[in-house]
Amino acid sequence: MEPDRERAEEGPLKPVEDKLLADLAGLREDIASCSLCPGGGRGFPGAGRAGAGLYLLAGRPGPGAKQGNPWGEWWDALGGKMRSRWGWAAEEIYLATALRCHLGRITRTDIRRCAPYLAEEILLVGPRVVLVCGRAAAVALREALGQAIPEEPRAGDVITLFSARFLFQFDVSRVAKESGVEESFWRIMGKCDGLLRGKS
Repeated sequence: MEPDRERAEEGPLKPVEDKLLADLAGLREDIASCSLCPGGGRGFPGAGRAGAGLYLLAGRPGPGAKQGNPWGEWWDALGGKMRSRWGWAAEEIYLATALRCHLGRITRTDIRRCAPYLAEEILLVGPRVVLVCGRAAAVALREALGQAIPEEPRAGDVITLFSARFLFQFDVSRVAKESGVEESFWRIMGKCDGLLRGKS
């Protein structure tokens, strides 16, 4: 088969898709091998595919985080409920954290160190909705994407940037610990579903 004809059968966007996939794979390798933080250790890249509609952003890796699941036990506890309640397909969800390794107290310096990874990952994934869970995630997003991100967003606030909707949510680590937060968390997740379906 002639090369031009083969490419036409693959579709005109195939080279773009291949480039995105290669760039995302390269970014994941960079994050996994990053040694910029004190104490070293491997970083946790985001997990999911380029083109996922929903990008879930926590402030830091969850307990039990591993390659392929940077949210760890948080995702184990909440992911199934999210997917079954709204019918979200696994391939439509991208899991990520603003900080890419386990640290004790988070500083602005730590957030700035990881911000370029966050900016690049969001642009490569190209989600329709970014759910920003907690203050550290919101601060990191502002460092990554600039002043269009509010300085003090409230849970439930929504902004539009780069043709994506950014919905601010409670810190996912608080859901199991604070009963008052859990009810509000799931209410905001319903709003997230509405944004994904173009209802808001």
